Amino acid sequence: MSHPTSFTSLPEELQVMVASYLPQHDAAICLRVCQAWRRIFTPFVWRHIKSKSSTGRTVDWEISFLESTRSGCLKTHGQWIQSIDLDCHPDVIEEFLDLSPETFPRLTSLSFKNPKCGLLISSFIEKAAVGNGIGLRTLEIHGFEQVSDFERYSAQALLGHASTLEVVRFDMIPCLSSESIQQFLCSAVHLREFNIIGGLRDRDGEDSFLDAHDVVSRDWVCTELEVFGCPIRGIPRPDITEIAGEPAYDFIKKGTKQESLDLQRGVYLQLARLTKLRKLIMGVGVLPRRGDNYLKRQRDYQHDCLAMTFESGLDLLKDLKELETVDLREMDVFIQCLGVSAWIKKNWPKVNRMSLW
Repeated sequence: MSHPTSFTSLPEELQVMVASYLPQHDAAICLRVCQAWRRIFTPFVWRHIKSKSSTGRTVDWEISFLESTRSGCLKTHGQWIQSIDLDCHPDVIEEFLDLSPETFPRLTSLSFKNPKCGLLISSFIEKAAVGNGIGLRTLEIHGFEQVSDFERYSAQALLGHASTLEVVRFDMIPCLSSESIQQFLCSAVHLREFNIIGGLRDRDGEDSFLDAHDVVSRDWVCTELEVFGCPIRGIPRPDITEIAGEPAYDFIKKGTKQESLDLQRGVYLQLARLTKLRKLIMGVGVLPRRGDNYLKRQRDYQHDCLAMTFESGLDLLKDLKELETVDLREMDVFIQCLGVSAWIKKNWPKVNRMSLW
């Protein structure tokens, strides 16, 4: 008569496989059974750190987690952490850093919600190990507030993980310079998503965008990119003569028609290399103000952007067959001109969302 197989009778590699499927809460219960189980289940308890549980439990995460880390657990078990997702007060984030080990050798994913300080973000990025294929694969920053000193502290740390990063998603507008963005896109060979447009732009705040002159200076290496979300600006647009009923010379970048066309075609050629692109997002909405009307908002459009016309070189993007979303919100474009709609249906057959305002 055969006896039922127990967990302890399984080979260790199968025990580890079973443990890997358990939810974090259940793994935490299992490690209390005995020393052997503690050794097996501990890595799976610590692999994901999330400041707000999706289980709906009422435990105050900040208090309970910090009590645990103050006992030295984080430094002891930080080697197992693969992802960190923090949505808590900056003071808690700072104490988390103080109590953490020098590096997180297995860390591949970082996510912050409503962070206030670029230095804290930079410190976390720098704690992720780099080299021999090890490094961050995902970096997300959510929140509509400006992150102070982001460029100063975090841009260089971000570049340190360019060789491994696959997803960079900022649901806000951090202060990244065009030079930093261009350098990153020229280094991030495994990048699949780069989207630094998430919220609405504050017309009085600093914007992050790619200058068209930087875009054409060097080829991007991220040819596997599926999502590109970043304004491209700095293009002379002498074709725009009037904005909100006023002469356009106060709003547009100066330059000749030929300079404009040459620069735009260079940008189109760069984008045309991204043949796996599903989402092309270059427009960003502006935070409305009380009393705004259409004319006032029109002044805040991007007027130094791609014209998206055949004359400017739109046809160079005809091979982006995988495109599903094209977002050109509040950009001074002429993509609704005669013949363009038919061209879109023919060359971008999968497009199901076209945002212009």
